[in-house]
Amino acid sequence: SSGINAEWPLRPGVQAKKGRSPKPGAPKGTYLNGLQQKMATWYSNYNQFHRDKVENSQLGAFVPAMKNAFCGVRDGDKKNILIGSECQAELLDLYEETGKCGLEICYLIEMVEQKSILPFLKGLIEKKTDEDAFDYIEKEVVEPLMEHMCGCAVGLVSAFKDCNGNITKSDIFELAGAISVPELGGKTVKDFADDILNKIDFETIESVVRMLMEHLCGPNSDGRGKCYSYFYDTASTLMQWFAYSANQKLSGSILGIGDAPETCAKFDIGGFAELSEFIEIVNKVKSELCVKECKDVYEDVLMGCCMGNMVLDKELEGNITKLAKNFETVVHSLGMADFKMDEYIQYYDSTLELVRDPKCDNDVTFEIKECTGEEGSGSNDGKKTGGKGNKNKGGKKKGGGKKKGKGKK
Repeated sequence: SSGINAEWPLRPGVQAKKGRSPKPGAPKGTYLNGLQQKMATWYSNYNQFHRDKVENSQLGAFVPAMKNAFCGVRDGDKKNILIGSECQAELLDLYEETGKCGLEICYLIEMVEQKSILPFLKGLIEKKTDEDAFDYIEKEVVEPLMEHMCGCAVGLVSAFKDCNGNITKSDIFELAGAISVPELGGKTVKDFADDILNKIDFETIESVVRMLMEHLCGPNSDGRGKCYSYFYDTASTLMQWFAYSANQKLSGSILGIGDAPETCAKFDIGGFAELSEFIEIVNKVKSELCVKECKDVYEDVLMGCCMGNMVLDKELEGNITKLAKNFETVVHSLGMADFKMDEYIQYYDSTLELVRDPKCDNDVTFEIKECTGEEGSGSNDGKKTGGKGNKNKGGKKKGGGKKKGKGKK
């Protein structure tokens, strides 16, 4: 055991076992089976990839230095050649206070070293259905990672906010910082780094991370668990719907539709490819969503209270916009004066308005609201939502079933 906190995903302390590449578990011809075949090929080639790209590369030579720097937090080492003693002191304080935070980069390095991705990949390749695969990823990666970040993300950002002005006092900058680089406008590496760090709005970054963690880690009053589980369910459901809309054969059930027609999970994705203007895309999304027999499904899957927390938070919206403009300033300092964020901010605002109220041209209306602050009833078994008649239960339909209904118009 490496002593790594047990909640971290993929458990880096677990060594990968040698053996043949696992066989895909999903039925042949399905979308999942195709993905599993690609993963199996990557699995079988990983050892050679690891030797070429990690062990015998320039990166491989740098890994021990990174490990000594960031894993030293675990042993109370006050020196860090990469980020300096001030930032190392912040990470040490954070680790001493929490017993787990401050080692994230160390965990990632040890995951690479110990090939911890392989046992996870083996399990994923062997899953038989889409739902089993999504549940496995949630259990092995999403839940432990988010539980960790719920307790650590704000502390990490605060630590670097407090010490960022001292990063260029580290040994690595003492060695290379005095070098003048023509591509940097004649500035030294240290002066250039200081200029960039001084332009980054760490206060707003901390505010955005704090608000995001409050929303993601808060209870889902529509169903089970915390809101990060809702967003994962939504993302995985949409991913399967996208495959279904592309006429891919599913492995198992259609997620999220409950007793609604199967057409609620099928969209005209080819039609989107023909659009070039953002307003055209918005109108196309509205036409796909504003379907009476699918209203409850879309409201549950796409407009749950966790989504409401996010899109109705005007302070979060303002801070993200402020951060986008700060990013533009930083990019300008890198010499890209023509880079503008205005168009992307407009897309962001329009997307928020679309989720808040699609404003259907027919009599279909949607309601989005914030969570109450309490976790929902235990009726939810943790699967994807499926319409008002099956509120927050594992609403699903066999991929080959034929639900009667008018379908989309």
